Amino acid sequence: MTVMELLRRATPTSGGPDPRAYQRTLLEGAGAAAASALVFVLPALLVWVAASESTVPWTTSLGVGASLWLLGTGAHLALGGAVVTVVPLLFLALAVLGAAWAAVRAVRESAEDRTVVLLAGLLHRPLALALGAWTFGYAVVAALWAVVASLAEPRPVLWTLVFPVLVVPVGAALLALVHLLRRRPELAGERLRRPAWLPEAVRRGLRPGVEGAAALLGAGVLICVGFVVLHLGNVTNLQAALAPGVIGGVVLSLAQLLVLPNLALWAVSFVAGTGFSAVEGASATWTGSRTSLLPMVPVFGALPEPGAFPGWLPVVVLLPVAVGAFVGWRALRSVARLSTERTKLTVAGVAVVVAAGLVGLLDVVGGASLGQDRLSSIGAPAGAMTLALLVELLAGAGLVLGWDRWKLRR
Repeated sequence: MTVMELLRRATPTSGGPDPRAYQRTLLEGAGAAAASALVFVLPALLVWVAASESTVPWTTSLGVGASLWLLGTGAHLALGGAVVTVVPLLFLALAVLGAAWAAVRAVRESAEDRTVVLLAGLLHRPLALALGAWTFGYAVVAALWAVVASLAEPRPVLWTLVFPVLVVPVGAALLALVHLLRRRPELAGERLRRPAWLPEAVRRGLRPGVEGAAALLGAGVLICVGFVVLHLGNVTNLQAALAPGVIGGVVLSLAQLLVLPNLALWAVSFVAGTGFSAVEGASATWTGSRTSLLPMVPVFGALPEPGAFPGWLPVVVLLPVAVGAFVGWRALRSVARLSTERTKLTVAGVAVVVAAGLVGLLDVVGGASLGQDRLSSIGAPAGAMTLALLVELLAGAGLVLGWDRWKLRR
């Protein structure tokens, strides 16, 4: 039985979108995946066309472009004996947001039905079926791109394909659903809006936690941009030494921009006290910076000069503590002023765990390998950074909770 037959059986014969609308939605999901992949596939084919003396078949260029797209959406690539796991987080975010925008456009007709018919008491039936069709269409085309990528080097690592094939379309569909439910909350049943298995205090702590993770990442981005500006001469000298040309320079700059959130996580790990490593033998912690032979990546020119850092530098830990205070303040604003201390502690604790956990998860997704030997382990230690952030955020949130308790007892 095909997917479209299932959709026809699940769709009422009257009072709802025509089954052909689901076919269009499925095709729009497939088109969203195809359009996203063309960001890498088209340049790869253009390079093959421009290289008139190349002996590489066009199918190889097609596979390379598909592999790069899969890397950008979360998969890992195997090249010889090395595995590349560094995922450009900015492209991943743009891919998910772009897919969510496409999903909203694809299912808008289903979300505008005047008569709301809930599926299992959870979600408007036509909307649920439309989102399912869109997700299926995206996943099928992503899987086809994975087959194309497997025909050339580098090849995607099989188990990591779950990210571009499943996690990205499902995540995009969920973001689209959240957007649509904000406009029409009645499309969701009470069981979906307020799930019984999720305590109220936990639900209230989710948003402050996400805001805290965003604040940490934003601070990391500002630190990275600041170091690039301070060491702009070194960065431009490295760029000039590579002599990439106009087009190559644009491509190189865009590639570095796409990994800016990855580098921001390095900065967050530094201020948290766990440091980071650019390559094996080149690292930076509160005590100082060590150098080694670095790859010719222009942005690495912004790394701190080798040597010992001033003894006062650990004061930078106040940054995550301040973010923890912000998380605690946002957690308190999400509950009633006279709520019990237990409720406030629970909400703030959940928010802190979510903030630290999200940053650690981003670091895991962002990967830590650009190849083998000295490039096999780079970036921030996800586990140690998460634990350090957890302690520091708790300290900041605890100060705010203590201040709140003191004011109430005056």
